[in-house]
Amino acid sequence: MKTNFKRKILVIGIFFVFLGTSATTLGGKVQSFWRDNFDSYANDQFLDGGADDGGWNGWGSVPAAGAYVRDDYHYSSPYSVEISGASDLVHEYTGYTSGTWTFMTKMYIPVDFSGMSYFILLCDYDGGGSGTVWTVQVRFDSDLDVVESELNGEQAPIIYGEWVAFRCRIDLDSDWLQIYYDEILLAEHAYTDTYQGTGGGSLNIAAVDLFANSATSIYYDDIEIGSWYIPIVIDAGGPYSGYVNQNISFNGFASGGVEPYSWAWDFGDGATASVQNPIHAYSVAGNYTATMTVTDAESSTVSDTASVTIFPPPPALKIGAITSGFGIKSYVKNTGAGVATNVTWTITLDGKLVFVGKSSNGTITTIVPAGKEAIKAGFILGFGKTNIVISATCNEGVSAEASTSGFVLGPFILRVK
Repeated sequence: MKTNFKRKILVIGIFFVFLGTSATTLGGKVQSFWRDNFDSYANDQFLDGGADDGGWNGWGSVPAAGAYVRDDYHYSSPYSVEISGASDLVHEYTGYTSGTWTFMTKMYIPVDFSGMSYFILLCDYDGGGSGTVWTVQVRFDSDLDVVESELNGEQAPIIYGEWVAFRCRIDLDSDWLQIYYDEILLAEHAYTDTYQGTGGGSLNIAAVDLFANSATSIYYDDIEIGSWYIPIVIDAGGPYSGYVNQNISFNGFASGGVEPYSWAWDFGDGATASVQNPIHAYSVAGNYTATMTVTDAESSTVSDTASVTIFPPPPALKIGAITSGFGIKSYVKNTGAGVATNVTWTITLDGKLVFVGKSSNGTITTIVPAGKEAIKAGFILGFGKTNIVISATCNEGVSAEASTSGFVLGPFILRVK
């Protein structure tokens, strides 16, 4: 019987994957190369090798081993394929002899499922003759309520009454296979291992076989072969800040996907750049959103944003010459490009015999660029040598300081240096 042949002659190990309409799986992205969601067929259409059957055929090209398209259950509306009774549905493939691939599907096992049904992947298929070689054979067993990879006997509990992802990640370059059921690793081993454990399988994805083995219905939907690669992960950095007309360095990061990458920055002010780490200056103060878009060699595109805060141009404060005589005089000048606001100034003397006027202070509301405002100390009375320090600071966080020394003689300041 064919059932015994498959269970005893099986070659290689493990099977493939079922994932659904989404093509993103376990940290990797799948680019679909072949896919069938059974929605292009008619309800109750029997897939048996006909011209309109999408390449599906019965095992050994026997029409009676085909399967029906049904609307009883579906993952993607409206149809799935029902594998039951005599169904032994095969689809052949060509060209999958190198690279890393994911064979995936969604499967639905009804709560009243009975029997043992199989999902099989073949590395060689000659219609079921002596040249047919099994690489994966996974059994769904209602008696034991388990899913089992029959190469090494790894098992997991069957999930009834809901759609479950089933997939295999197949690395034909490094000869490695991983089988996942409900996104949990069921088994892994060399792809070319045979069911008997003697090896000898070929690095090729030749066919899939959905074998009912006289069991009741199991439904499959969204069967797909895709290439596997790590998804693109990017970071536009930030947040960034600076002043008007100040150069800001932007830092872009990307990993995964397929290199090389192309970079596209939109700085939110109409300016753009096409390098990874651009430099840009904004001409108007405000809040901006910079958008970085990365496209890999497979035309997969991902975008990320970063906030940018641009402040008005900063002021720069300078203390002018300190003059003496009757009291102390100086000025505060704005040598920067921005307005200085709430400029607070202080004049201090540290002489031990300064009795009055050791500290004077005041506030200037604004000093425009290139503007200056005079300041002077209050009444001073004392005698002897003293240090004189004048400081100023503004709301924009800019400060300045100047110092000198002199001699206090009553209300007069002499010999300021």
